[in-house]
Amino acid sequence: MISFKAVERRNPQLPDDPKKFYPLVKSTGTIDVRTISEELSDASTLNSVDIRAVLFGLEKSLLKYLQDGYIVKFGDLGTFRPSVSGTGADTADELTASSVTKKRILFSPSPLLKRTVATAPVKKVQDV
Repeated sequence: MISFKAVERRNPQLPDDPKKFYPLVKSTGTIDVRTISEELSDASTLNSVDIRAVLFGLEKSLLKYLQDGYIVKFGDLGTFRPSVSGTGADTADELTASSVTKKRILFSPSPLLKRTVATAPVKKVQDV
């Protein structure tokens, strides 16, 4: 279940309008690789150390392929891809590597992942 709290904000498109309350996700916490490894181990014949080794190897491969410019399809989770932005040039020849000012990773969730979150129940919690 996804929990949210009420947060008062201005509408940036209508800054003179009165503030309104909007929902903001309240995190349940953080899950690390060790916890996921133990959970996967309980559901399989592999031990958590072996699963952790696979997950760390997967992380290493993801980083390597993104750095090499690959689009990485990650099963039913989605796709990771590198992206760049930079300053413009008048001609293609004038555009150089130094024109790149920002590098980042874009993630596109799969239809299954989108449906999973879209159909998750939500509940309002009181701000503590």
